[in-house]
Parts: sequence; C-alpha cells; structure tokens
Amino acid sequence: MASNKFICALKSKKNRRNNKKGPEVINKIQQEKRLTSQEFLNVYNSLWKEGPEVHYQNPDSRVRHFQKINDEQNP
Repeated sequence: MASNKFICALKSKKNRRNNKKGPEVINKIQQEKRLTSQEFLNVYNSLWKEGPEVHYQNPDSRVRHFQKINDEQNP
C-alpha cells in the first residue's frame, strides 16, 4: 500500500518536471530492482519537501536539565 502511494507521488512529480528517466525508475521500483545512486538521489530530491523551522523558546533548558539529573546521580 505504501509503495502504491510512493509510485503515485513519483508519477505526479514526473508529469510536472518532464523527467525522461521517470518511467524507467518507476519500472525498476515496481520490479523491486536496485536503483543507481544517481537515480536514487533524483527520486529523493524530487520528493523532498522542506519542513518548517523550529525555534525553541529556551534551547539551553534541556542541557541544564540533563546536567542537573547527572549531578544528582553522581554526587
């Protein structure tokens, strides 16, 4: 089931970018054959979606918390 979603996503990306090697790569994936490094990177880059940036209110609080726990365990 996940592979069907994966194939559909690749087909939709292929149609948008007019990638000539798209059908070859899709056939390899459907036949469960290995992709070359370049083919894999092209598939990965076409499906990668940048996520939101995370900004913590107090990024050092986690470090201080673990230091406190460590100090309590090792007096």
